[in-house]
Amino acid sequence: MTVSRKAALLALAAVIAVWTWQFLTVRYNYGGNWTALFLIRPGMPVPEFLKSEKLYIFQNSAGYDGQVYHLIAHDPWMRKGSREAIAGASFRYQRILVPALAWALALGHDAWVDRAYYAVILAFLFAGVYWMALLAARAGWNQAWGLAFVLLPATLVSIDRMTADIALAAFVAGFALYAGKVHAGWVALLLACAALTRETALPVIAGYTGYLLTRREIRNAILIACSALPAIGWFIYLNRMERSPVASFGGWIPLAGFIERVAHPAVYALSGFKGASAQAFDYLALAGIALALALAACAAVRREWSSITSAMYAMALAAVFLHDRSVWVDVYAFGRVLTPLLLLAAMVYWRKNRWLALAPVFLVDSRVALNFAAQLQGVARALLK
Repeated sequence: MTVSRKAALLALAAVIAVWTWQFLTVRYNYGGNWTALFLIRPGMPVPEFLKSEKLYIFQNSAGYDGQVYHLIAHDPWMRKGSREAIAGASFRYQRILVPALAWALALGHDAWVDRAYYAVILAFLFAGVYWMALLAARAGWNQAWGLAFVLLPATLVSIDRMTADIALAAFVAGFALYAGKVHAGWVALLLACAALTRETALPVIAGYTGYLLTRREIRNAILIACSALPAIGWFIYLNRMERSPVASFGGWIPLAGFIERVAHPAVYALSGFKGASAQAFDYLALAGIALALALAACAAVRREWSSITSAMYAMALAAVFLHDRSVWVDVYAFGRVLTPLLLLAAMVYWRKNRWLALAPVFLVDSRVALNFAAQLQGVARALLK
């Protein structure tokens, strides 16, 4: 069996396993209503064209980002009222790629958009596992290590709450596989899509452009730098309608956001052991981020310089100066936002020590897993009846 065919079979197995989990949790925890995966809050504005859709509403919840992507997927070009229903719409609409792909797959039919959205998320799961399996083969590992993509925080959050971060993680895996190995135009296309998925792809583009400049590959550096232009153009267009708050996410004091989060633990509406456990695992997850930053620093001290390390350094710098409280508020936020850093650090240490490479991911996952506990209990109870 060829390497690429085995990678494809592993990716298909991951898709089947994840879809099975989604089916079980939707059936036994949410009464079969798949819109529960968008985690929609009470009072979330519903434009007129969507009022016929039977939405699953989470009472006493603030909802999550998936509820916004749900609206964008139904109205990616802001013609039917979704923009008016979304707070900070210009910022949210920056992450257009996944919702737009769902809309395109559904041929613009509202009745098909939700199913198309689930399919797009699973397609990026396939791509991510496939590319990571090929990376594992290149490093001399068993290709089954490509299934580690399923365990990335961005992947787990996306399959649970329909966020777009799984797509960015897949594009970063593709970048790690192809950078310097294929024509720069293909890498530029991947990075252009990544930037339209989420603005946090821009440091990867900047880092890789810097690497190419140091190699005096001027033409390729210009091409990679230009991969940011579609996203920048889209951001400017959105900003003309409403100022985006994205600039407020950064700060000038290194690690200010991280230190503030460590010093001020989250307060959960849980009592006794459950609350203490949640806070303890928060610190494990934060230790995973700290370890990823330390791995990047160690590589910098050793003056390692490659396409992947250049992107890792840029992402590490972005994380160091990321201070916005909303990003650090819980593991679902900082875990998925910083998944590109975790993934790139794993790629850099891929050949040296596989457990060290994946240790930051596992530490963050220890806290992410707690958020699945209630769903697992519900499914287990139903199956064991």
